[in-house]
Amino acid sequence: MVTKRSEKAGLPPGTLVPVRSRRESATVLKAFAYDEASFKETTVPNVAEVPSCVDGTITWIDIDGLADLRTMNELGERFGLHALMIEDILNTDQRPKIEEYQEHLFVVVKMLTLDDETGGLNTEQVSLVLGHNYVISLQERPGDILDPVRDRIRNGTGRVRKKGADYLLYALLDVIVDHYFKVVDALGERIAALERKVLVKPGNEDLVTIQELRSNLIHVNRYVMPTRELAGRLYILQNPLIEKSTRRYINDLQDHTVYIAETISTFREMLSSLENTYHAGQNARMTQVMKLLTIISTIFIPLTFVVGIYGMNFDHMPELRWRYGYFAVMGLMGVLVLFMLLWFRRKRWL
Repeated sequence: MVTKRSEKAGLPPGTLVPVRSRRESATVLKAFAYDEASFKETTVPNVAEVPSCVDGTITWIDIDGLADLRTMNELGERFGLHALMIEDILNTDQRPKIEEYQEHLFVVVKMLTLDDETGGLNTEQVSLVLGHNYVISLQERPGDILDPVRDRIRNGTGRVRKKGADYLLYALLDVIVDHYFKVVDALGERIAALERKVLVKPGNEDLVTIQELRSNLIHVNRYVMPTRELAGRLYILQNPLIEKSTRRYINDLQDHTVYIAETISTFREMLSSLENTYHAGQNARMTQVMKLLTIISTIFIPLTFVVGIYGMNFDHMPELRWRYGYFAVMGLMGVLVLFMLLWFRRKRWL
């Protein structure tokens, strides 16, 4: 679906005009302040109440909902975010990317999930801002796939509370990319099930399913490819906000995106092959139908010939007045049918 941006036509760069969405929700701010020994989670009423980002403490400002322009403006003023960055956050049809600013790194990724009921693909933009000792995450609506990171912070498991803000940025990206695996694996299972069905008993609805799966793969690939570029650039980026020890994890993130991209390419080739198999199966069925109709027509040709002869109204046709003429003709026609069936069988046409 294409999102319209015509509302911004003619406005100065950096003007905050949110792209309207049917799923628009109120803006909610949560703050996770932690170090290796302590952790505090709070829901804050406004940007002014967000905890200060002091040395030694990492702060994750988790924001759901982008409808409140006032909050977005206050956020930009509080953390010195560039107006173009805020504009990109509000325009939720951005391509995954990474941008450097004087004191920040700005990352845009797409969070992908499959609808369990319809099998359709749901997308949501997640914007991440990395600053000194803090990360700001912004998304369109409540509910996401980032709970594993939250649980690790709450429970003190993993490395996240022992590392800096750059590792938190990596952890959030890693969870989002790992969910790409779930989406692609689910599509792969549907392709495998469809392949078994098409090989055994293809139906008219299978072609529609093939097109839907191809559309979903194209949609996923539309975000995986730029995410791969994003991870590659993040790995080679010489920025003081990214520590050297974190780069090896980012390299692993890039490997994951490469693997997903290759898997999508394989699945698309499988769908193309499956579509050819479907059409070949349909053609084979049509050939069998035409073969059967041809055999039936061929059987009736000599019968029609016999009936045509005795349908002529000549006066001197001895069989017409013969007592057993009807039975003889019917018997002849039966013998012809039996002979032709045996001949077709011998030729392996039946």
